[in-house]
Amino acid sequence: MIKILIVDDQKILLDAFTNSISRYADMKIVGSITEAEAADIACTTYKPDLVLMDICCDGDISGIYATKRIKAKYPFIKVILMTGFPEISFIQRGQAAGADSFIYKSSSMKDFVACIRSTIAGEKHFPVNSGSVTFGDSESTLTQRELEILRLYCLNYSRKEMAKAMFISESTINFHVNNMLTKTGYKSLLKLALEAANKGYINIKI
Repeated sequence: MIKILIVDDQKILLDAFTNSISRYADMKIVGSITEAEAADIACTTYKPDLVLMDICCDGDISGIYATKRIKAKYPFIKVILMTGFPEISFIQRGQAAGADSFIYKSSSMKDFVACIRSTIAGEKHFPVNSGSVTFGDSESTLTQRELEILRLYCLNYSRKEMAKAMFISESTINFHVNNMLTKTGYKSLLKLALEAANKGYINIKI
């Protein structure tokens, strides 16, 4: 029996997941909470085998940070991150936090169940970036490093702070910024960041 804890700030989704997953004989929902910051405490209470964790939960911390806390305390508990938001850095940041798998909420329940079973079996599942994210009139693509710089810019990091956070020089940051502007045709990083935010590729709250 796979014991599952669900973390999602939308009550209707909590109920839907609970009802759907409970139909499977090899799975049991042992608990459900709405705030990611309480996830590690809930793991102590419910002792799940796997946590189905929404990235964008209410509260002071994100599902990604909550995953990092869970893995630090309970490395044997599997964590599947889920989201309905196509933020371009979620997958990479989820992997860095120690998540075992990643799935989009638009997936079918059949896909969720398959992901849960295979993750418990020790497999890891992360969507492959299609590379179809484009910007500007030229519809240019950005590298993962450029996308990370753009995300930090949206979080009001200075170029000096970006360099420190990414362990690279400020001149390297300037090189990437100039390259982004040249490729996309924008005159300023602000306009490029606004396009990314408007398209839903950057979530500045996480």
